[in-house]
Amino acid sequence: MDVVRTQHVGHYGVVFTLIHFTVGPGGAAYLRTLNLPEITTGQFEVTQLIEDTYARMLAQGRPCRITLAISRPMSRNSADLLNDQRATIGTIVGSISGKIAAPAGAVVGAVTGTTLAAASKNKLPTYHAGDVIFSVDAEVSGGIGPQRSSTSLILKVNGGR
Repeated sequence: MDVVRTQHVGHYGVVFTLIHFTVGPGGAAYLRTLNLPEITTGQFEVTQLIEDTYARMLAQGRPCRITLAISRPMSRNSADLLNDQRATIGTIVGSISGKIAAPAGAVVGAVTGTTLAAASKNKLPTYHAGDVIFSVDAEVSGGIGPQRSSTSLILKVNGGR
């Protein structure tokens, strides 16, 4: 299995190591033995996420192209910028929801907007200095057509949630 590593600077200065490889027929066992020195905590969670994503692809003997993205631990500034973006998204969702519900009355619109803004902010992750973002992207061609699946998780500092 050919493993290629590259670096990418993402939004707000978050630096990612990208790891590209293809899992061929019978290569699923290799996923448990991946060497990921960038992961210092949460190795089991990461391995499980990779295996689950591969299983979801139902490759059935077709090559599955997998890309892993592992950020360097976030700086305080990067985490704050991502959290500001989180607050902005929550405010936008609340504003749109309030306007949609406004014909039912000003109070209903305000309550709906506030409730959905809070709910959307609670669904979005909060970042802290030192957190590591891990992402898996898998792609299989053939069969019923191209299939793609992506998922990610945040490895918290000191194992916190």
